[in-house]
Amino acid sequence: MAIECMLAPGAETRTEILDGELKQAAKLRRARDILLYILIGSVILIGRIIIGARSPHLFSTKPATHKQNPAIPEKWQFTATGVIIGALALGEDGTLYAASEDGFVYALDSYGTSQWKFDAGPMIAGPTIGADGTIYVTNKDQRIFAINRTGTQQWANGGGPYADKQMGRIAAAIDQNYLYTPWRGQLRAIRLSTGAFEWPAGMGFERGGSVGILPGGLIVYPGVGRVDAVDSSGITVWQYPVMDPPLSTDTLVSNGGHPPSGNFWLGSGIAVAADGTFYAGVHDSGLIAFAPTGTYLWQFKTKPNAINSANPVIAADGTIYFASGDGSLYALNSGGTQKWAVDTGGGIAASTPMLAEDGTIYFANGTALIAVSPEGKVLARVPISGGVESSPTLAPDGTIYVASHGGKIIAFAGTHGGLMNSPWPKFQRDLANTGRARPF
Repeated sequence: MAIECMLAPGAETRTEILDGELKQAAKLRRARDILLYILIGSVILIGRIIIGARSPHLFSTKPATHKQNPAIPEKWQFTATGVIIGALALGEDGTLYAASEDGFVYALDSYGTSQWKFDAGPMIAGPTIGADGTIYVTNKDQRIFAINRTGTQQWANGGGPYADKQMGRIAAAIDQNYLYTPWRGQLRAIRLSTGAFEWPAGMGFERGGSVGILPGGLIVYPGVGRVDAVDSSGITVWQYPVMDPPLSTDTLVSNGGHPPSGNFWLGSGIAVAADGTFYAGVHDSGLIAFAPTGTYLWQFKTKPNAINSANPVIAADGTIYFASGDGSLYALNSGGTQKWAVDTGGGIAASTPMLAEDGTIYFANGTALIAVSPEGKVLARVPISGGVESSPTLAPDGTIYVASHGGKIIAFAGTHGGLMNSPWPKFQRDLANTGRARPF
């Protein structure tokens, strides 16, 4: 039997009206929710914009100064066949010189065209240029070459079975008569005209850092666990720390024929101020200052476990800049107090900064070439494939030359002028890498 459901008259109409009201209410709730979400989202967005403008680092995984920095225009590239670690050198005629681990010294003109290459054997240390334009290099086997500006050999000396087979990247210094560089465990004075060894000094040397010549003529270099200073005859004038007890035959015999090492290890080469005060990076601790007499003056501490192998530089106003292994570029007053520090975000820095005429600091870290203002603001940056260990150089027309770890030599169009006229504006002071506080 069929069962029929009968509705009272008008019930269907009331049900339809109720359903319509429920649907309308649901639509209103959805609209309200959508408007609420839009309102909340707008508040968050506006808040992020306002706060971000005041503190942009709060919403970035990188330092704010790394964003929206203009690139430095590239002019050209040249590719060597090996890694370039040593500093670049620039001749008075604009020729750029690079020493590579592929065994060649490269000479390029200002357009990036190869002028010649000289086979000297694998090299880590960079070239040094004499007053007459002769180029001096030392290979990994401590064979020392003098190369004419035309790319021909002038003389060669050193090397041999008793040479140190781990030369490292220690940079030579040069004056009017001698090249100062290590050979067979001692600092040597090598006559520029003939290549003859004139005198040895000290006992042992550190494989990094640099030889430097102070304004008074003292030659300072990194010994084994100490800083050594000798005069123009190779006689030791002072050491830091002082060897105590003094070196004797018994001391040498008891130490296997080697002088005992000190406990003070330089991490970088030096930078020399006009008054002879010099500065250097120290392993795991920061920057240290010495008087020209060898007296310890002060030490600035960086972050712990920072490898400080990049040489410091000195501006015309006495400000000291140095790049630390903690990833920061520091600016210090001459008394050792910090002016500012900027995190460049590139990790360990082995490349020495350089100073342009207008005070801009160019700095190559593990990832990029960066331009920083004298106030510590990042002005520009450009990525460098393979990273940089070689210290760059700066032409009088403002062109920046950088050598990458991948073997590329790159020229960039700088806009801040040539090298600053200051006591020590770049690696080994000048475009020739002489390491000499007073010019020729």
